[in-house]
Amino acid sequence: MHSPVAINRLLYASSLLVGSIVAAAPLCNNTTDVAGGSSPDFGLPSSISTSAIKDFQFALFLENLEVSFFQAGLANITKWSANGYPNDTIEIVTKVTAQEEVHIATITDLLETYNAYAVPPCNYSFPVNSTEEFFELANIITSVGIGATIGLSERLAITDPLLIQSVSSILTVESRHDAFFRHLEGKAPNPAPFDTGISDIWAYNLALSFIIPGTCCTEIPLPILPTLNVSDQISANSTEPSLREFEWDPAQMTFVAEAGKQLLVGWVNQLNMPVYTPLNITVKGKGTAAVPPGMNGAVFAVVTTQQPDNADDLALATLAGPVVLTLS
Repeated sequence: MHSPVAINRLLYASSLLVGSIVAAAPLCNNTTDVAGGSSPDFGLPSSISTSAIKDFQFALFLENLEVSFFQAGLANITKWSANGYPNDTIEIVTKVTAQEEVHIATITDLLETYNAYAVPPCNYSFPVNSTEEFFELANIITSVGIGATIGLSERLAITDPLLIQSVSSILTVESRHDAFFRHLEGKAPNPAPFDTGISDIWAYNLALSFIIPGTCCTEIPLPILPTLNVSDQISANSTEPSLREFEWDPAQMTFVAEAGKQLLVGWVNQLNMPVYTPLNITVKGKGTAAVPPGMNGAVFAVVTTQQPDNADDLALATLAGPVVLTLS
């Protein structure tokens, strides 16, 4: 077993080993047949940056969660039944699961090509007790994965542009998965013209809500933020903006340090700059904020006292959160 110090060293290690062709990680024939293909045999650059190694290790961390979710869900759907859903629902979820397993193999191959550590899965707990709840959470988890992959693409465009093709190919498939889950919920599969990218900090903290504490043998070197909860829409008449109630722990140091300042909710959606609305305190640790107009699809919200003009800086100014909402 690796020590925490050794793990952190591996997370940041880059390799000088020349990588020419990705060697496929073992995948059974049934998985690749169901998925529609196996790990690609594309050429890789002779070296990649330290930041790219860290980014792909985190991408594997998220893919491990997705695969565990879909494997568990697939096993349970057969018990819960898929009555009321299209006849090929279980078949498509099986394909989604297999494709996520291929994504894990592909990222693992890439990391091993550069002698980098492949992050193993943690133990997870998903609050799902029915087929309907599974598909609702599938929409949320895939939205987080899509947002994180967009963020990864943005960083690779600067540090390692030769790796963008493989990430972009994964991103489009993840989006197809999400469209399927939205359609099963009776929602438009394409709620907005652009998907919403998020930082690795936000993606990490959203993933933590499904991880059983103490079960990850690898510590991801990203900050852990105080949690934030959000309610369903609070009733409002048609002439007023819809409200959401937020709940947080005011004893957290992030709030103590910002005591006396106006709390805001920062909203991130599509490719737009963050929008800020006042957080009106109702009781200590609770407050309401208006949802800005024009937001569709996956929306990410945090509590802050600052108003950065981009999502990456907002992640650094987050006091609690994020939460993800599906507004259409």
